[in-house]
Amino acid sequence: MKKLLWMLLAALPVQALAHEEDPIAYKCYYCTPGEMEGVALAKGIGQHYVYDAKKLTIVGYNVSAQDGVLRAESFAPESWVQAQFLGFMDLYFPDNGLMIALIGTVRLFAPGTEHGRNSRYLWGQDLTALNPHHLSARELVRRYLNEHEMLKFLDTSASGGKLLKLEYMLDENYPIFAAMHFSGRTESSTTYYFDRDARLWRYLNSHLPQSSSSKLIQERREDFAPIEGRTTVEYSRGQGSWAEAFKERATWAGIPVHGELPEYGATRFNCERAADDIQCYIE
Repeated sequence: MKKLLWMLLAALPVQALAHEEDPIAYKCYYCTPGEMEGVALAKGIGQHYVYDAKKLTIVGYNVSAQDGVLRAESFAPESWVQAQFLGFMDLYFPDNGLMIALIGTVRLFAPGTEHGRNSRYLWGQDLTALNPHHLSARELVRRYLNEHEMLKFLDTSASGGKLLKLEYMLDENYPIFAAMHFSGRTESSTTYYFDRDARLWRYLNSHLPQSSSSKLIQERREDFAPIEGRTTVEYSRGQGSWAEAFKERATWAGIPVHGELPEYGATRFNCERAADDIQCYIE
């Protein structure tokens, strides 16, 4: 799990920083009330929030100077601050500082297939950038995330657009991920990340089964053969649907696929690249 999370982080596009008016919450681990007040005083004059991730508490402080001495007056945080803090803590992985919503058994009808005999559940094949209709599919998942109970705390309509930011996020970009597993006849998973600056969910990548593991789905023509020479992709017996999908993605990418898919048994694609020419062969 840890390796996967850092792979997600490395793949993330560079984002703008959160809005300047976003409040910052400073940590005080397993603290007494006096210690939390001390953290607020150390930040100087102004309004500050201090949180304890162990006790799941957050307190607001107004720090002012009285007779040349800094004093802190505590107050109960606004309800939206409290809701956002608890929402963050539900997703927080303390070993790496990432926040990840793990969402399983997602069943969404693919765009244009949601009625009658044409019904089909959405999966990673619908989300890849190679799919001519991927924008509609990605928007459908984005709306699903907006309404997911676990993630409703990110709706800033009740906070005047403000979104709490924890202190450790100031020096590095620590986004919120939503990792989803699509179930049905064709299994797959996808990852979105929350763009704090735009306040919306964006697609990051998808994984599809490949032989005995799960691999990133191709998003560009070059992904079928990243380097010159041969790139081999294998699908085990019983993975015919994924093999067919691979061939379909190659077709979308304008890559010729030579040979016929076997009716039964394993499938191997050998994609050969010479300069910009890519050809795939079914073995």
